[in-house]
Amino acid sequence: MKNINHNSKKTICVILLACSVLLNGCRQRSHPSKACHMIKVQNIEVTEKTLTLDYQVSNPFKYDIWVCEDIDTRRKYDVETRIDVEMVWIKLLSNLETNISLEIGTLAKYRRLFPGESHSEKIILNLPIRNASPVYNFHEDHKKHKQVVLHRAVFEVGYFEGKLINTISDDLEKFKRGRPAEELKNTQFEPLVKEEIEDGQSRKFLYFTNIWLGISKEKSAKVIITDVNIPCSVVVDDQ
Repeated sequence: MKNINHNSKKTICVILLACSVLLNGCRQRSHPSKACHMIKVQNIEVTEKTLTLDYQVSNPFKYDIWVCEDIDTRRKYDVETRIDVEMVWIKLLSNLETNISLEIGTLAKYRRLFPGESHSEKIILNLPIRNASPVYNFHEDHKKHKQVVLHRAVFEVGYFEGKLINTISDDLEKFKRGRPAEELKNTQFEPLVKEEIEDGQSRKFLYFTNIWLGISKEKSAKVIITDVNIPCSVVVDDQ
């Protein structure tokens, strides 16, 4: 990553969403007070061409969780980006709105975190930010765009609880029953567990396709980022 010197650098204020105040700040979870403090933005840097988001995710629960690290390892999308009026949404999760039927599906990557464990990662986005997703077509490629600068963003990270590997295997086996072989030949059904060496230690990662209907069970945590200048490309209103 390049070292950039800024003449003026605004303080980044990261506000953890409080579930009791903001609706949907932490969705589908049994321990909202803990889940709302899972994500910490450590740094955000905006250069002429990229936005780099350094973050830390922690497991505040008494059981293992699987945290999303990449929503589609087969394509260029690490995250989904959406521009909503005056805010940028950066979504790192599988439970996304979809209007695209992919022949081989997406292949998401999730990291297992033990109770009390934390892990730091970074996301690098090309600027200006546009609406982009591996599972949703915004139909904006041939429309006129203009560049704007937005000052707020929401970063959302998905995670699963419980015995995720067994659950996915059982559900996908049920899905295959009664379907012709031709329909299933290009689809990866079994979740893939990989042991990867990281910092000298063996870590476990889980890969699975978005054809698994249990994606709707995914939970998420969010943070709001303010006081930052994010170049975005938005569709020009014809009116």
